[in-house]
Amino acid sequence: MSDLAPQADLAPPHPLDAGSTLVEQWGAVEDAARVLAMLAGRPTPVHDVHAEARIGLLAAVQGTRGDAAIFALAELVATMRAGLDALLAAHGTSANPHAAAIRLWNEYERGRAQVLGEAATALAC
Repeated sequence: MSDLAPQADLAPPHPLDAGSTLVEQWGAVEDAARVLAMLAGRPTPVHDVHAEARIGLLAAVQGTRGDAAIFALAELVATMRAGLDALLAAHGTSANPHAAAIRLWNEYERGRAQVLGEAATALAC
């Protein structure tokens, strides 16, 4: 056998299940919020393990109870992706992206609260 043969620890991970995908989306939004906080001049958000756990529990919700929370998370992901792309593009120019960063920060806070509110509703049933 060759020394170049793939090792077990280098093998690709198993396909993601719905729960890990939601947690990864949430983690990506929270990571983006840390960058956004810097651009908006806001304090960096701390890692919220309780919110992350609620998002992880959404995968276990039976039926369509979690659909509103999942939809709200998808909206937040899309908003943050488009907003950060625009902000980072403007950051490299002479334009001042501070006002836009503050606006996106407000959208992040609103969207985050909606996701967590919908998750709490879905998990309470």
